[in-house]
Amino acid sequence: MASRLSDRLLDVGIAAETVQSAIARQAVYGGALDTALLEMDVLDEPALWAEMGVASGLPLPEAALCESPVKCVNADGSIIELDGVWSERARAVPVGVHDGALQMLCGEPVAHTELAAASARIGVPFSLYIVPEVRLAAVRQAVFDRPMPPRLLRLFARIAGAEPVRRWQTSQIKPVAIDEKRGVEVLPRPTPAPVPVVAAAAAPPAAPTAAVKAASVAASAAGKAEVPKLIGQLVGAGAAAARSELVKLTGQDFGSKVKRWQAWWDKHHDADRVEWLFEGLSHKETNVREAAERALRSITGEYFGYHFDLPRREREHARERWQSWWYESGRARKT
Repeated sequence: MASRLSDRLLDVGIAAETVQSAIARQAVYGGALDTALLEMDVLDEPALWAEMGVASGLPLPEAALCESPVKCVNADGSIIELDGVWSERARAVPVGVHDGALQMLCGEPVAHTELAAASARIGVPFSLYIVPEVRLAAVRQAVFDRPMPPRLLRLFARIAGAEPVRRWQTSQIKPVAIDEKRGVEVLPRPTPAPVPVVAAAAAPPAAPTAAVKAASVAASAAGKAEVPKLIGQLVGAGAAAARSELVKLTGQDFGSKVKRWQAWWDKHHDADRVEWLFEGLSHKETNVREAAERALRSITGEYFGYHFDLPRREREHARERWQSWWYESGRARKT
């Protein structure tokens, strides 16, 4: 049975003090636990990688998947729906196609929920492999043209050697072009089943849904001002859509209970939206934490190692660093 990486390291005899030091380093600098362990020279990369495989229950990829990743496209040449933003959120990078499955390199902890949702969304099975964060960042640069953070680039040079990394960086200056024959694989899609013809059902009233959509667009610009309008739309056909927009906007969730939403608004309407979202990072519901994380990443351009599906203690450490940075940097009250 798969276990957490920290538990696995204790099982194989790594001192508890060493593991705690690595966790403390992760809390300060962010990133994955495996990055902190490599920086501290607790294990060399091959040994750590092997333990990550045992802890995650996932196989290690063949070297070619890390060294020569390919860009996967649809049959018409268009880019698949999984982009660089999704890659960072899911801690995964698609690198090839084999036996009808999309080969996916994954970081620790593996975002199984996000990956399963993505597989269902695009209708293609995934073959998952575990890799250290530093390797994932290198492959993400090759596939999505997202530069490696300086910290991981330095670690990559330590692990692989400065000269090989310079050659890698030079070869990956530009992402793979869609129209190139080499380095591109077509993502297979299942043939959709015929859609049965059924009698059209009576259409629900359109006005509430249109109103919610209009509020969603305006929320991007007006932000907080849209909250009372959305609360007013929690009754009727547009209730579910209004609730969804409120969760994204506020980082809170009171279902479709108008009185509870109104009471919350009366108490918190003077606070910055960013304050709401930082509170949302600690919410008990996964979908609320995810919505708050996405909104804060968009607003701040940072994340400090926070991921909505991390264990609670690790989430809270990352949230505290993120929130402290926000106030200490002077960015508070400017949104």
